[in-house]
Amino acid sequence: MDAPLHDIVIVSDFHIGRGKNPKSGRYYELEAFFYDDDFLSFCRRLVDEAQARGEPFTLVFNGDTFDLLRIERDVDSGASTTRGRRFGPAMTPTLASSLMAEIVEGHPIFFDAIALVLAAGNTVVLLPGNHDLEIQWPSVQAELRWAILSRVAQNMSPKTDPDARAEELAEAAAASDEAGARLRFLPWFYHEPGRVWIEHGCQYDPENAFRYLLRGELDDREDSISEAEQDMPLGNFFQRYLYNAFGHITFIVPSTRANLRYFKWLALNKPRLLLRVVLSHARFWWHVVRRVTAPKTHARRALKTTHEKALARLADESGLGDRLHQIEALKAVRGDIHQAVRSLGWQSLRVLTAALVLALATFGLWFAGFHGINQLRAGFVFKASLFLLLDFFFLLVGMAGLGYAVLRTAHEPSSRPLRRAAAKIAALVDVPIVSFGHTHEEVLWRLELDRGAWYYNTGTWIAVFTHDVLIPRDRVQYTFLRISG
Repeated sequence: MDAPLHDIVIVSDFHIGRGKNPKSGRYYELEAFFYDDDFLSFCRRLVDEAQARGEPFTLVFNGDTFDLLRIERDVDSGASTTRGRRFGPAMTPTLASSLMAEIVEGHPIFFDAIALVLAAGNTVVLLPGNHDLEIQWPSVQAELRWAILSRVAQNMSPKTDPDARAEELAEAAAASDEAGARLRFLPWFYHEPGRVWIEHGCQYDPENAFRYLLRGELDDREDSISEAEQDMPLGNFFQRYLYNAFGHITFIVPSTRANLRYFKWLALNKPRLLLRVVLSHARFWWHVVRRVTAPKTHARRALKTTHEKALARLADESGLGDRLHQIEALKAVRGDIHQAVRSLGWQSLRVLTAALVLALATFGLWFAGFHGINQLRAGFVFKASLFLLLDFFFLLVGMAGLGYAVLRTAHEPSSRPLRRAAAKIAALVDVPIVSFGHTHEEVLWRLELDRGAWYYNTGTWIAVFTHDVLIPRDRVQYTFLRISG
């Protein structure tokens, strides 16, 4: 009789930042993850259940576990450029490792939870997302390994005199090494043939897709940073150079497609903050123009070479071969100008068109009313009173229209692009389950294939605003996907 398959537990989009500032004892302003104790309880439950069954499990962190994009500007960072001092320095392997060390220091309980899972004989897999793509870099992985495995060794070490328990210390060190083999950093996806395909999913979102996702080998190159910056998706670009300025409310909308919704919320709730950021970030739009028009041939050539070499190796090692190249071709990348026009120009055009149509209609109706009153055979006082009533009526209508435009729930694009990609991946690699994260929305969707297959999105654990989702939900969802059998 075959042994039962191990369970797979998937979580995503924790967006863990630097936690508490050791100087002030308060959370950093852009911190979004406040659920370390809850995650520890979650892991304890998983470990207890696995021990009761006698079967280990695999815990998969499906991207954006850490957030190296939504980081506060550090005035003491030593950035050499004006842009670096204003928005924070460009991410380098050294800086990313340093930030990861701060994240570890700010969230000790979270890393205790991961160590607990490993110490109990289970496997932990970390996948990159568009906010923590830097975990592909070996130097960042080394920082995480040290933080986690040192906790594993500490938990397994004897509590008595070390000299008297040298044998147990050696066993603890060996157990830590063994746990290190079960701590896996994968560059793109996690795949179990016939069971599941797991990846973050940002590659199928036009605003957050990288042309060249695989960049682990850039760690050792001096010019890797300028190259990496040239392949920053427009969503990441807005996050770093604009949304971070709004502080802790940034995650109301984690993508540029919801700019109108973001603006409406700010106009109603934080008008002074909106005005301050608009005035202080006037130069941001110049950065947008420079980004979408600047040539990037040299940098992208280097990125392309690195990516294609890693892709060829991964296709061979995974056994997927040409199928992996077909999946990679599903990425939703477009030219920067094209994407900027789609993301910003289309929204602006809709607003301007609606405003123009409304203005013309209002003026036409007002002029018709004015002409009708002028044709009446009545005294001056009566006509003047009607004119005032007409003007007052149109003022009320205008205020009501403005209020409706601001307060109404806008229909935002759904996760259709990710669902379409999930269906194609399920068909290509023949798995019944495809799981993404990225959108911060929990999704269960049956895929229209010959064999039964499902797309799951594990959402997020951080606070989100979903006024247009017609399901009962709390402000925070501790969502996860568990695959058994």
